[in-house]
Amino acid sequence: MEVLIALAILGLVAASIVTLIGQSTRFIADQEEKMLAGMLADAAMVELLARRSALERGETEKARTFAGRNWKVKVSVEAAGFAGLVRLEAQVLRENGPQVLARALTVKSEAP
Repeated sequence: MEVLIALAILGLVAASIVTLIGQSTRFIADQEEKMLAGMLADAAMVELLARRSALERGETEKARTFAGRNWKVKVSVEAAGFAGLVRLEAQVLRENGPQVLARALTVKSEAP
């Protein structure tokens, strides 16, 4: 009887450990995805900030492949409300999902 109880307790502990490992693996995968999305958002922002010519106002969406994954990168350029300043925003989403995984936001001077 004692052996059966010990085996039952061991089974519960093993099941708990397997569950924790699964949760940890999902968490790591989510964090990796968010890190990669953040890198893409930063890269999109650097591209906008590096342009010397005036930026075209509006929103654009591009499909990108990075680290073996497909992403959507949405870029928005709009007036910031002050003369010579524009508001830049880059959002990165999964290719087939509505959730924003990373966002970068800044302003840029377009004054001559």
